[in-house]
Amino acid sequence: MKNLKRWMVCSLAAVALMTGCSKKAAEPETTEATPSDASAELDMGSVTKLGTYIGVEVIKMSTDVTDEELEKEIKSILAANPERIAVTDRPAAMGDIVNIDFVGLLDGEAFENGTADGFDLTLGSNSFIEGFEEGLVGANTGDELSLNLTFPESYHSADLAGQAVVFDVTVNRIETEKEAVLDNNFVQRMSDFNTVDEFKADTLATLETNKEDQAEQQIKDDAVAAAIAGSEFHVNEASLEQLCDKEIEYYKTMYPQSYGIEFSDYLAMVGQTEEQFREELKSSLRQSMERKLLVDAIAAKEKITVGTEELESLAEQYGATVDELKAQYGEDAVTGAAKKNIVYTLIVDNAVVR
Repeated sequence: MKNLKRWMVCSLAAVALMTGCSKKAAEPETTEATPSDASAELDMGSVTKLGTYIGVEVIKMSTDVTDEELEKEIKSILAANPERIAVTDRPAAMGDIVNIDFVGLLDGEAFENGTADGFDLTLGSNSFIEGFEEGLVGANTGDELSLNLTFPESYHSADLAGQAVVFDVTVNRIETEKEAVLDNNFVQRMSDFNTVDEFKADTLATLETNKEDQAEQQIKDDAVAAAIAGSEFHVNEASLEQLCDKEIEYYKTMYPQSYGIEFSDYLAMVGQTEEQFREELKSSLRQSMERKLLVDAIAAKEKITVGTEELESLAEQYGATVDELKAQYGEDAVTGAAKKNIVYTLIVDNAVVR
C-alpha cells in the first residue's frame, strides 16, 4: 500500500509543479525534472530571502559494503528464489504451487481477462475468487476440472459482479517449495556463474555499484535541500488550497475508474481521514511550490535561459520528442522543467562534497 500511496501523492502534475515529486515531507527532493501542466497561471508566492546555492556543503555517505550487508543480500536472494520440488506422489494441497491452464466462461462464452495458460497459482494465496483455489485441492497432475463459482457482488467489474461462471481448468503440474541453499547448484540455477565464490563476488560488486549510485543521488538531494533550507519563502496560501482541492477531486474521480473503489474506501484502508490526507498533501504541495519559487529566483539571478539543447536533453530523459512533451504537458511546463534541470545542475556541480 505504501507504493500506491506514494503514487497518489505524486500522480497529478500539480504536485510536480515543474520541480519533481518529493518522496515524503521529511525526505529530500529528487533532482529529476518532471514536466507539469499544473496551474502555471497561479501566483505561487515569492522568495523573500535567497540563500546560498553556490558552494553548499554536503556529506557523502559511505559506499563501503560490510560483510553483514553482503550476507543479508545473499539471504534475501535465497529467500526470493526457493527451490521447487515436483509433487508426483499425492494430489494438490494448500500451500502447493499448481501450474494450470484455465478458461472462465459466462453463459458459455469466455469472458475478458478470464483465460491463461501455464499460470502458477499458490493454493491458499487468495489470488482468485472464493472457491477457485479450494476447488483445486485434491486434484492430480493432468486432471481437467470444471469449477462452478460465483463472483462476489462487490467485484470491481460490473459485468462479472454477482455472476455465476464456470472455470475450466487443466492441472499441468504440482510443485512445492523448500528453502534454497547457497551452493554451486543454486548458483548455476540462478545465474551465469558456476561457483559460490563467483556469485558472491558479483553480488558484492552489485551492492557497491548500488551504494555509489545512492551516494551520488544523496549528494544531489542534499545539495538542493540545503539551497532550499537556506532560503525563505512566502507561499500563496490561496493557490496552495486551490491545488490541494484539484488533487483531491482528481483522486475522487480516478479511484472508482481505475481501481473500482471509492477514494473514501482507500482512506479507510490506510487508516486516514480525508482531513489527515489533505494536510499531508498540503505539506507536499507546499514544498513543491517552494522548489519552483527557488528555481525561478535562481534562474532570474543567473540570467538562465532555456534553449533547444536543454529542451532536447529533457525530452531524451523521457524517451520522447520535445513536441510530444509540449503536446502532453504544455510549452510553459516543458520549458520550466528544463529550467529546473539547469538550476539543479548548477547547485549540484558547485556543491562542496565532504
